[in-house]
Amino acid sequence: MAHPSIKIDTSVPSTKRGLPENDDAGLDVADQDNPRLEAGNTEHVPPFLCQSVAEKTPRRIPEPTWKVTDRFLYADIHEKFEDLEWMQRTRITDGQLANDLSHPWALEFDPKVKERNRYVNVQAWANCRVHLRVPEGECDFINASPIRLEDSVTRERRRYIATQGPKPEHIADFWHMVFHECQEVGVIVMLTQTFEAGREKCAQYFPLDTEQASMVLSTDESDVFFDESDQAEPGILGRVTLLEFTFDARSRSEIRKLELAIGSESKIVWHFLFAGWADYSKPEGSDRQALLDLIKLSASKTHPDNPRIVHCSAGVGRTGTFIALDHLLCELESGHFLDMADPEIDPVFETVNQMREQRMMMVYNEMQMQFIYEVLREQTDRNLGKMSNWNTNSPDDSEERSSKVPRLDDQADYLPTAKPELEALSDQFHTPNRSWSGTPEVSDNE
Repeated sequence: MAHPSIKIDTSVPSTKRGLPENDDAGLDVADQDNPRLEAGNTEHVPPFLCQSVAEKTPRRIPEPTWKVTDRFLYADIHEKFEDLEWMQRTRITDGQLANDLSHPWALEFDPKVKERNRYVNVQAWANCRVHLRVPEGECDFINASPIRLEDSVTRERRRYIATQGPKPEHIADFWHMVFHECQEVGVIVMLTQTFEAGREKCAQYFPLDTEQASMVLSTDESDVFFDESDQAEPGILGRVTLLEFTFDARSRSEIRKLELAIGSESKIVWHFLFAGWADYSKPEGSDRQALLDLIKLSASKTHPDNPRIVHCSAGVGRTGTFIALDHLLCELESGHFLDMADPEIDPVFETVNQMREQRMMMVYNEMQMQFIYEVLREQTDRNLGKMSNWNTNSPDDSEERSSKVPRLDDQADYLPTAKPELEALSDQFHTPNRSWSGTPEVSDNE
C-alpha cells in the first residue's frame, strides 16, 4: 500500500532537491535513448516495473501521495532514489536538532559507541538497534539493527538483523548477539569477503576449515563486559566449532554448519558466504541467479519470525539490497504485485524507505536500487511466461543472458549517481566530519 505519511518539506528551495524552480522548468524532456524497464512486452506487468531510469515523466497529482513535490510526481527511478536520499538527510538533521535520545532518529555519540563502529558515519539509530545482554550500567551497543517487513497478503512479519562486518576486537560481541537474537537455529548471510581490494572489510570471525575447526571466544579481546552467567569460564565467553563445510555451486556460496556454544548452552548456526558480489559491482550474469538461489536456500534453514543475520562490510548496501530482494520476491510469488494497477504505488520505494527508517542508508546507492527493479522485472516476466528460465538448469551457467532481459545501466548515456568510498574508523577514532547534507560517506560497493 502507498505511504501517505511520507512528507517532504516543500518550503525548502527546489534547487536543493534537484527539482524545477517553477512549474514549467525542466518539463519538456528531449527524447533520449535511456535504458528503460518499460522495454519489451509490458502487458500485465505492474506500472512500478515499467519505469525509465532517469527520464522525467511529470504528472499533476493531488496530495497526499508517496512523494510530494511542489506540483508534480516524477515517476523515474533516479528521482525516487534522490527522494529517499532527501528523506534520509531530513531524518538525520531532525535527530541532531532534537538533541534528545528518545527521538526516533537519535544517534549515540558516546566514545564507547563510536569506537565500536567499523566506519565513521555508518551508525545505528539509537532507538532501533540490537542491545547486547550485559550487566546493568555497561555499554550494550553493537552496530546492528533489527529489520521488520510485513507481508502484504498474510500480514506475517519477516525479521532480519542488518549488521556491519565484525571488527577483530569485537568477534565475541557478534557471536553473543547471534546466540541471543536467534532462536533454536541461527542463519548468517555474509555478502563480503574479509579483504577486498587490499582493504579489510570484515574480521575472520568463523572457522575456515577442519584443520582449525574450533574458535575460542575470549572476553579479554573485547571492551564489552559480559554477564558471568554467559561465560564458560572466566575470560571465555564460548566457542564456535565447524561441523560441516560444503561449497554450493548453484548459489556460489560456501556453506558452514557451525555449533555456537555460549556458557553451558549451544545451538546450530548456518553460515553462508556468497562469492558472487565483488567490490564496486552488482551480481551479473550467472551470479545474479546464484544470489536468488542463496536467498531461497538461506530462507529454507529458518522461518520468517527467526531473524536471518545479514551483513556485508558496513551492513547497509549489499545487506539492504539482499533484504529488500528477499522480501519483495516473496511478495511477487504471492501474486500481490500482478494485481497492482495504480501507477502511484511503488513497493520498491516503500520497502527501501521502511528499511531506512529502521537502519540508515539501507540500499545505499542508486545502482543497487536499479538492481532491485531489474531482478523483480526479470522474475515477473518469467512468471508471466515472457522469457525462459535463464541459467537455472546448470551450476556452470554458461548460457549467455537473453537480450530480452531488461537491463538498466548498461548504456553509456546514463550512469547511476556515484558516491564516495567508505571512510574506515581509524585506530585513534575521531568525531565524524559530516557534510552539510548529513549523508554518511559509503563506498559504491556498500
